[in-house]
Amino acid sequence: MIGGFIMEQSKKEIQNLKQPADKRNVSNSDTAVSKKKHSHAGHRERMRLRFQKSGLESFQPHEILELLLFYALPRVDTNPIAHDLIAEFHSLSGVLDADIQDLKRINGISENAAIFLKLLPQLCQQYQLDKLREHVALDSTQKLCAYVQAKLSATVEEKVLLLCLDEHLHLLHCETISTGTAQRAALDTHRIVECTIRMRSSRVVLAHNHPQGQAAFSDADLFATQQLRRIMDSMQIQLLDHIVLGKQGDTISMRQVMGWSDS
Repeated sequence: MIGGFIMEQSKKEIQNLKQPADKRNVSNSDTAVSKKKHSHAGHRERMRLRFQKSGLESFQPHEILELLLFYALPRVDTNPIAHDLIAEFHSLSGVLDADIQDLKRINGISENAAIFLKLLPQLCQQYQLDKLREHVALDSTQKLCAYVQAKLSATVEEKVLLLCLDEHLHLLHCETISTGTAQRAALDTHRIVECTIRMRSSRVVLAHNHPQGQAAFSDADLFATQQLRRIMDSMQIQLLDHIVLGKQGDTISMRQVMGWSDS
């Protein structure tokens, strides 16, 4: 009786092996893996359709990261990775501002995925700058502030920029004068003058950011800018403004604060 049962089972197994691969009997574990993959694929498709329908407005920060990582980690469940990223870096911006090596310490984040995440803020920055390069004259405080926001929004250390303009207030060149810590960067008068002369610019704008603070002028900012303005005036170069960008994207204009005239 037992021998007959074994023989019967052996025949079934042989018949199963003779069938095409897609028609063979599969084990319970194989079925579970298949169902998991199908469910995972369905979840990805639902996320994509949700984005196509309503954009990112209804997405939580971890869901945005989960969706982004679909394209860097195509065969991985990115939901737990996205949660781990938020837990480690506290916010979406914290993740995108993180160093590549720090990102790679998160379980599941490959070097390619880390580089992909680091590309995003700089891609957004270049997108905004490209739109502003379409021969738009920077002839108002609003336009100057928009340019500075686009240029410095992805910067995590303090930078001082010099915008060299032509007589019609089109941008000739933007130079990084100095880069400092998150709290302080130097105002290099000699380099500012040298760059202005090199670009043959008669109108310039200074800008710097406060990555960890509000848009505000320190006493040192006011003093150094007034000194520079006097030097520029003696060379018939007009310092039009000094813009400061704060951590939250807020801006302030020294021209408006100090009531500078057009002369």
